[in-house]
Amino acid sequence: RMTLRDTAFSGVPVPRGAAVTTLLAAANRDPDVFADPDTFDVARENAADHVSFSSGRHYCLGAALARMEGEVGLRAVVERFPDLALAPGARRRTTRILRGFDRLPVTLG
Repeated sequence: RMTLRDTAFSGVPVPRGAAVTTLLAAANRDPDVFADPDTFDVARENAADHVSFSSGRHYCLGAALARMEGEVGLRAVVERFPDLALAPGARRRTTRILRGFDRLPVTLG
């Protein structure tokens, strides 16, 4: 996106014509919403306050299916490989937009 006029965001001046990019990786790391936002904790008190599927009129139509697929898939992996563990050699993707792992080795036990 490009700014149409001089503005400010969180007190930072943004001049007219500046490129502005949102980072999906930052969406659920707001310290005003989540205590210790860089820690993955699905059991945190307000875990349901995430915006992974957006909100309002932009809410993801496939959210229910994605949640079901995640639940079924993860349950199957854990049941099939109860000793699953991370192995050395994880490597994150170099992109700033979509975070994740390029390589995530595991041992099946």
